[in-house]
Amino acid sequence: GDELTACGECPSCRQVIFHSHPDLFRVGLPEGKSELPIEVFVGSAEKRGREGLCHDLSLSAMQGGYRIAVIDDADKMNASSANALLKTLEEPGPGAILILIATDSDQVITTIRSRCQQVNFTRLSDEDLHQILTRINMVEHEGELDSKLLEEAIRRADGSVSKARTALERLQSGESHELHKVTQLLGRQKIMSADLAMVFDEVMSQAGSDTNSQREAALLIIETSLQYFHQSLTTEAGMSQLDQVHSDCYLDAMDRCFEASRQIDRKISVPACLDQFCHDLEMLLRPTWNSAGQ
Repeated sequence: GDELTACGECPSCRQVIFHSHPDLFRVGLPEGKSELPIEVFVGSAEKRGREGLCHDLSLSAMQGGYRIAVIDDADKMNASSANALLKTLEEPGPGAILILIATDSDQVITTIRSRCQQVNFTRLSDEDLHQILTRINMVEHEGELDSKLLEEAIRRADGSVSKARTALERLQSGESHELHKVTQLLGRQKIMSADLAMVFDEVMSQAGSDTNSQREAALLIIETSLQYFHQSLTTEAGMSQLDQVHSDCYLDAMDRCFEASRQIDRKISVPACLDQFCHDLEMLLRPTWNSAGQ
């Protein structure tokens, strides 16, 4: 109902928007890390137990009411982090509410899952993402978003606000130009793996140095390649004379794109995955070299 809708204007709402509310805590995967370290929860070795999220939640609320912690990337906790958080879950401080966000809940240890009420969220609609991103931009930048960049960011987001924001930031930094080079190269008559690797490296250089940013950039390269092959296959299917060689090669290339995406999701080394991807695309598309122009 309306009583659960934030007004966005009162002092508490403004504090939440600008990440300055004294009783709201947000933690997540540190940049450059693949695990949520124990220091996030109990502090550094020198101040163990005297700082960190668990210590903050043990204190009384500064503005009365509740102290709320949002733990993003909860499925990235290592064993030490999970055990530290477990103690707080078993004996939370007065008025403490913990919200754990995980992409894969199966990766959260059973003893933590059993103490949580699990809520599954579906992907947000494009309309919802459009409204949310527009609202965030008004608060943080007070300017208008480029409608084409916004549309492309939403298309890449797969219903996720965080993915949409990341995509939008990259598009605004000029990443779309680098991805266009990928499409142009795939449209050549003869595709060499060395050329692919060079263009892929240009895209990867635009991403951050942390592991998550590198994986997201690699998935974007693979998705761009997949879209090209799908569009090429659709074009072939609409021709009066079907080129079976091209069609078969595009199907094989699409299968290889799906496989590369699964490899990235399984945390296989990004450079190794992309290097093999380049090599395999050249091999899969070589039959089209001989049939080109026939």
